[in-house]
Amino acid sequence: MKIFITGVSAYAGFHAAIRLAAAGHAVTGLVRNPDQPRLNILRMHEVALLAGDVGRPETYRSALEDSDAVIHTMLDKKQPIETDRALFAALRALPERTLRRRFVYTTGCSIFGKVAVPVIDETVEPNPDHPLAFRRDLEREALAVENACGTVLRPGFMFGNDGFNSVSADWFAMAEAGDPVFRGDQEKGWSWIHIADLAEAFRLVVEARDSLVDGEVFHLADDQRPRSLDVMRACLDAAGYAGGLRFEGPTKGDNISTWFDQNEFIASHKARERLGWRPRRAGVVASAKPAYAAWKAAQPPRP
Repeated sequence: MKIFITGVSAYAGFHAAIRLAAAGHAVTGLVRNPDQPRLNILRMHEVALLAGDVGRPETYRSALEDSDAVIHTMLDKKQPIETDRALFAALRALPERTLRRRFVYTTGCSIFGKVAVPVIDETVEPNPDHPLAFRRDLEREALAVENACGTVLRPGFMFGNDGFNSVSADWFAMAEAGDPVFRGDQEKGWSWIHIADLAEAFRLVVEARDSLVDGEVFHLADDQRPRSLDVMRACLDAAGYAGGLRFEGPTKGDNISTWFDQNEFIASHKARERLGWRPRRAGVVASAKPAYAAWKAAQPPRP
């Protein structure tokens, strides 16, 4: 298949591109800045790169039209609604195909906020007061693109490999700086997923029969539900930090301590039953040491 992926310079899209290329698909990734050194890894995996902007469909329309599947993994922090709707409109404007194009739209467990259920499955709706709840409306719009077979993926908190944009990487960096701070509720916890397991989920969805994934939403996380404080301590230990840990309240501008200052545990039964998806990696606490070693190896050399 010819697969077009947005956000390949970030975390989910980067590893999805590598996994799908390894599975034999022809992958093209959209990037704003193709000169980033990190992107040479994608080139080595035979991922083609196209310079463009999701909010400007004219920069990628031909690649979009040539695709059999489109995977949207990025969030435009400045104009998230306008950018996603530009992509939806571009998809709707494409010529009809005998076989509908697969469209995979990625959000995450972070859309929920505080809800009155201990473990969240796909039937639960986000708290409308949560700052990211607007993404639920965008999910509905993505699934309603008429000439595409739409699927929504909601991964838990991602970790592993280079750790790009992972909260775990923030904690590794805090350990090396020697002044780690935990903010917010010490009892909160989140569901996690290794980035390689998420990449495999993208492959399974792209290759699945339409009847299994059309119009569906899937949660993706392992079965472990650790406290965030325990995950942080494991990350600090893995980085060799043996000092103290400061505790502070949520602070403005720190989304981890404000937007996500509550339990965000999700259930992945549906993905297991419909897709045959299974997390293969150990949980984030057990994987802290190899995750730190991988993150460390990915850091640019210091001058």
